[in-house]
Amino acid sequence: MLLNDASSYELGADQQQQHEVVQLAPDIESQVSTVLAVKDPLDGQDFDPVIYINALFPNEQSLSTVDTVLTKLKAKIRNLDQEIRDLVRSQTDAGGQMRAELEATKKSMQELFARIKLIKEKAKQSEEMVHEITKDIKSLDHAKKNLATSITVLKRLQILVSALDQLRVVGSRKQYTEAAQVLQVVVQLLQHFRSYRAVRQIAVLCESATTIQSELKRQIFNDFDAGFVGGNLRSQLKQLSDACLVIEVLEGDAKRQLVEWYTDFLLKDYRNIFRNSTDVGGLDNVSRRYAWLKRILKTYDDEHSQIFPMSWNVAEALCDKFCLETKKDLESVLIKLGATVDTKIMLQALQQTIDFESKLGMRFGSRVGEEVGTPIVDFDGGVTPVNSKFSKAISSGFEASLVYYIESEDRVLAGMIDSYKAKSEEEEGIYTSSTDLFYFYRQSLVQCAKLSTRKPFLEMCRMFGKWLKAYADILQAKLPKDDGRSRTVTDDELRIICFVINTGDYCTSTTSQLEEKLHEKIDLEFKAQVNFDKEREALLSVTSNGIKALVRALESVCDGPLNSVPRQSWSAVDAVGDQSKFVSQVASALGPCASGVRQALGSAKFYRSFCDKFAESILAKWHTTIYKCKPISEIGAEQMLLDTQGLRNVLVDMANIGSDLSAQTQPPAPYLKILAKGVTRIEQLLKVVMSPHDPPEGLVHNYMLLFNDASVPNFQKVLDLKGLKRADQQAVIEVFQQRVALGPSAGSSGFAQSTGNHSNAAAGHSTGSSAASASASSASTKAQHQFQQFTKFVSGGMGMGKGRNI
Repeated sequence: MLLNDASSYELGADQQQQHEVVQLAPDIESQVSTVLAVKDPLDGQDFDPVIYINALFPNEQSLSTVDTVLTKLKAKIRNLDQEIRDLVRSQTDAGGQMRAELEATKKSMQELFARIKLIKEKAKQSEEMVHEITKDIKSLDHAKKNLATSITVLKRLQILVSALDQLRVVGSRKQYTEAAQVLQVVVQLLQHFRSYRAVRQIAVLCESATTIQSELKRQIFNDFDAGFVGGNLRSQLKQLSDACLVIEVLEGDAKRQLVEWYTDFLLKDYRNIFRNSTDVGGLDNVSRRYAWLKRILKTYDDEHSQIFPMSWNVAEALCDKFCLETKKDLESVLIKLGATVDTKIMLQALQQTIDFESKLGMRFGSRVGEEVGTPIVDFDGGVTPVNSKFSKAISSGFEASLVYYIESEDRVLAGMIDSYKAKSEEEEGIYTSSTDLFYFYRQSLVQCAKLSTRKPFLEMCRMFGKWLKAYADILQAKLPKDDGRSRTVTDDELRIICFVINTGDYCTSTTSQLEEKLHEKIDLEFKAQVNFDKEREALLSVTSNGIKALVRALESVCDGPLNSVPRQSWSAVDAVGDQSKFVSQVASALGPCASGVRQALGSAKFYRSFCDKFAESILAKWHTTIYKCKPISEIGAEQMLLDTQGLRNVLVDMANIGSDLSAQTQPPAPYLKILAKGVTRIEQLLKVVMSPHDPPEGLVHNYMLLFNDASVPNFQKVLDLKGLKRADQQAVIEVFQQRVALGPSAGSSGFAQSTGNHSNAAAGHSTGSSAASASASSASTKAQHQFQQFTKFVSGGMGMGKGRNI
């Protein structure tokens, strides 16, 4: 570039001194540039003189044209100055012109306002003129309207007077068909005269109409009384039927009163027969009540239905009242009986009532104002329309007394549970008492759902939960107690434990199904209160405790061989041979027991769970047993390593018992992980025991590498296990303390639990140890030779870090 920053600055400063530049806001500058379509760089908002000059003179050769460029720029400046002067002059002239135009505009607006005012005045004058013209016409219109209304009222009044006279005549003659027609006209006319009640003559006519209607109503009720009570019904059927037409037109609630009179008349005999007689009105005669109504309905269908219009639903009203009174009667009977009620008779009466309600529902359909829904099939095969108004119309009166039925069921269950404590029959791996219990539950559920799905059903659900918990306690009691003492377990005891596990699992799954079924049956408002979580937890606890009992039982089988291990002198072992005798004893003892357990357990998942827990427990017990064997020599530790692999193989074989897997197939990965974790803990301990204590740095290094434990007491336990005397231990402990002070990775997680950081090494060692264990079944010399090679491999691995700072 031809101009540097300094020259650019000086040039800009000079120009600023010569011209005072007006700065506009950036958005205004942008809008101006858009309107003026700025293309010249000199007009740009972000004009930079340096860039502009460099564009004019891009190189040294272009400086030769500087005079030409200056001439053009000066000419351009002159043109711009001329344009500015012209614009200034034009703006000066425009100011005067604008003032003149403004004055002209003001004058025009004044003239416009004057014209508008004149138009308003003329419009007002026109409005007044029109009002004067139409004033007389409006008065004539009002007069015409009032005259037409008066004529209409007089005509209606004339018709009303005539209709009242005619109604009085046809009413006295009991011509009810004509009376109904005339009465309908009278009622309609009276609606028009409601606003004229203040007129005395109109008020007199309205009172007269009310009196005539009252007389008609009393006369018709007397006719019904004479027809039904006097025994003249057959001869008066037509007359009474016509009278119902009048009743339907009468103002007020005459129709309701007539229907109530009719139902009370029919139910009078019902009250006399069943309410005043303790024998006939008892629960055992409920069917006679319903038979009585059936006969009455037949009489209504054959004779009385001709009298009442179908739209009155008289038969349905009769059944409504019958159900209401029957419910009160039965509630009274049940209250008197109280706890002495015979539940069998009560349930029979309730079932008859439900059947009766179902038949009423089929006859009359849905509730008033609702459409009949799709029929549903009841438990006993009956069909009841959805939304039937007669559903629970009488049977709801039994609900308060169903508590006695629930109590009777509770007593039956109590007897069943007591019998389950004594007998222990099994079938297909579970106790038959569990299937009997749930079969009884199913029967009770179906029976109670027929009777009620409200609070009594909820009480039954709670009763189910109570006895499920009691049954779980019975199963728990069949398991052997964990008193901490080792004892010999029999095959029968193992089989009982397995049956308890199977039965607990069956009860758990069936309880969930039972809960779902109860939720389906019970009313929505009680559904949230049906919950068997506590009962399921109790049954799951039975299953879990059963597996723990199995583990303890098979541990007791292994106690004898394991207890013999500390009695051996492990410090005197001078050579590694075949696996120790106790391993073979454990395998011999476990084999038949594990096979029996696998056969008795109904589900493979429980056997897998048992194997997981047993493997973890027996390896922990072997780990504890090792600490009882002090002192242990390095060769003794090597022998224990071999025995550990032997135990692992026994546990692998135990997991494959009863499965379709071949002997060479590995058990599931989670089980192998449990074995690896337990075996690794033991191998880490034995590797440290195998490490020589001289020099002490090697022993300390191996201990820290395997356990990363800074606890002196824990380290001292290992030294005791190696058989070091207290005097010899002091020097090793001092090296250990120095190592802990220097090592950044020294921790405090007890070595007996530390296994997580060496899983890869443990897995590799397990593979090598498996080969050694497999060869242990051959001749002793061959096993010893192979194990010596394995020992060299282990010793070499531990010696790699000797003398190295960690």
